[in-house]
Amino acid sequence: MLEEAINNQLKHLRPWLKEKKIEAYRLLDRTDPKYPVTIDVYGDYFHVYVYESKHFSSGELKKETWNALKSIFPKLNSDHLIFKIRKQQKDGSQYEKLQEKKERVIVKEGKSRYLINLTDYLDTGLFLDHRKTREVFSKLVRGSRRVLNLFSYTGAFSITAFYSGVEYTTSVDMSNQYCAWAKDNFDLNNMDPFKHIVIRDNVFFFFENIKSKNWKFDFIVIDPPTVSRSKKMLRKFDIQRDHPLLINSSLDLLNPGGTILFSNNFRKFKLNHQAIASSDIKEITSETIPEDFSDQGIHKVYLIKP
Repeated sequence: MLEEAINNQLKHLRPWLKEKKIEAYRLLDRTDPKYPVTIDVYGDYFHVYVYESKHFSSGELKKETWNALKSIFPKLNSDHLIFKIRKQQKDGSQYEKLQEKKERVIVKEGKSRYLINLTDYLDTGLFLDHRKTREVFSKLVRGSRRVLNLFSYTGAFSITAFYSGVEYTTSVDMSNQYCAWAKDNFDLNNMDPFKHIVIRDNVFFFFENIKSKNWKFDFIVIDPPTVSRSKKMLRKFDIQRDHPLLINSSLDLLNPGGTILFSNNFRKFKLNHQAIASSDIKEITSETIPEDFSDQGIHKVYLIKP
């Protein structure tokens, strides 16, 4: 039963949630083929992905999930339970806005605070699978002065860098929406906008635009999508094909002794060592899978030095 699966996971997670004071976490991973649902918790809110399938009725899955959660959390308000249907995407297609409620809640992760939108987009504004990656990064980045965050989304790695003592961060993303969201997150965390800047640009255009400026960084975070197609791009971005160019262009921007943290969520990804201008590459994926994720293939993470 779905209720039993949720209850078992909750019992497993409770000591860890209490010890770490975790507010946003994965309550249920989509591990049982009988229940193609994922349940994430953000404070008092439950965010549920129902995965499109020929074999299951999304309506029945939603009903069973509601009944299970209501049984375990009797005080659950229906307004705090958000369902989304996760459809299979065609290659390079983009998710569209789902609604325009513009309602956001705040969740904490350590010292960091994030604005979460649970209704308007397929994703919420914070990738929970990278919670432990951010924890690892927070230790590695200490002592760095300048950090570049590429494909920065809503700025989580930049916020982590700020709380680790980094003086300057530059966050680059192609989306106007995500850049505005990142700025709101920075305001929420009282980050100086003159020291923590957000640039809306295609990452590859950004590389070209700063060549004459001699910008250098002590640490660079690269967390790109698997594929992306946009009017702002000359061609579709493909992580498997394009990652050597992406990493090599970033290596040129590192100060001596600098580091790149490179991650992606493509399950079939294979790092092309021969095409990367570095012999110092270390995979740290196993160190970055959070306790609340049973899916060990959720992402891959590497540390790369010149």
